[in-house]
Amino acid sequence: MTDPDRSNSGPPPEAAPWRRHLLVATSCAVLGLVVHTTGSFLPVGVTTVGLGVGLIGASFMLAWAADAGETVFSGGLVLAAVALVGVLPEYTIEVHFAFVQEAGLVTANLTGATRLLLTGATALPLLVAFLAQRRGQTPPPIRLSSHRRLELGILLVTVVFGAQVVVRGSLTVIDGAVLLAFYVLYARRVQGSPDEAPAVVGVAAGLLSLPPSYRRPAVAALIVGAGLVVVTIANPFTHALLASGSSLGIDPYLMIQSVVPAATEAPEVVVVAVLVANRRPAQGLALFLASSVSQWTLGLGSLPIAYMAGGGGIALPMAPREQLELALTSSVTLFVVAALATLRPERADAFLVAGVFAAQVVWPTAFVRFAATFILLVFAINLLASRRREVRPLLRAAFGRTGRSSSDEPGAEAAHA
Repeated sequence: MTDPDRSNSGPPPEAAPWRRHLLVATSCAVLGLVVHTTGSFLPVGVTTVGLGVGLIGASFMLAWAADAGETVFSGGLVLAAVALVGVLPEYTIEVHFAFVQEAGLVTANLTGATRLLLTGATALPLLVAFLAQRRGQTPPPIRLSSHRRLELGILLVTVVFGAQVVVRGSLTVIDGAVLLAFYVLYARRVQGSPDEAPAVVGVAAGLLSLPPSYRRPAVAALIVGAGLVVVTIANPFTHALLASGSSLGIDPYLMIQSVVPAATEAPEVVVVAVLVANRRPAQGLALFLASSVSQWTLGLGSLPIAYMAGGGGIALPMAPREQLELALTSSVTLFVVAALATLRPERADAFLVAGVFAAQVVWPTAFVRFAATFILLVFAINLLASRRREVRPLLRAAFGRTGRSSSDEPGAEAAHA
């Protein structure tokens, strides 16, 4: 979380571009509402596209508001609520499936979104190298802030805890409470950490360029308006998407797992692309990691509670397919933690995880997913064993005392070599 007293040091952005982008996103959101209102008179394909456009527009508005809100608001509960706003689109969809007892679809969006985010985080060195080569320059090394050990530590503990969920084949309310506790721990600790310069660009920077008396009302209005749009059209969009997929003979689980994350995570991908283009790739990677933490803790932890609230038992059952999907996501997460433990992303790791991600998208079979799970798990264990000195700082960042950076400890830099 950024310090609310800090502001962008650069000149304010031009008024026209960011206002125009905000107007386009708002128009898309309004279109989604119109399609939702008139959907019964439209073909299902048109309804799906219209609601999808509306969801993307509202997701952009929420992402911009969340980025700006972390700077203009203060206080633990307020900042935690702002962080929740950033994941509201996918959170709404995941909780809805759990509440209506669609146990076979509850993990679809969560696993798809988490893999997309973590693959993007690990593959950033490839994008940086590509852009540098186009400019005729040597690719600069990416060095994460030592404070990013917090996200990596939380992800490590969460994926280790989640292993028993995969093996058992059910997600209990107790599991959900533990995962939500991890999110609360993360939200509390990330506020107390000094951070890099705010990663605020585009529309979010434009909102911060408003006169101080207008910033909070503008951000709050954007959060409320876009949030209402998301809550209104997110679930109708998923149902229209399933209907469209069924008419085309596409598996419902794959439809939700691939299409919905592409829509709900689009704002973060765009923000990260802008940061990379502005030579701030480390901050882009940090955004991907923070969103992954929210998915693993807040998203997964809420599912059994929503399932019980909708009339199910205290344990959300998982079929073998859901176990395999969650196992693959766990392997991806563990590999990413191991690859980034040194805080220096490597291109070899990026090629591996990007290749595995592409393979499981192109060939979405159980065999390919099992093979991908096994390959990433073996490489992750090997990396963690060779970088075992880096694991302790990750755990200390998550559970130790705040205020002292592990990078300041004697020998910390030597361990990176």
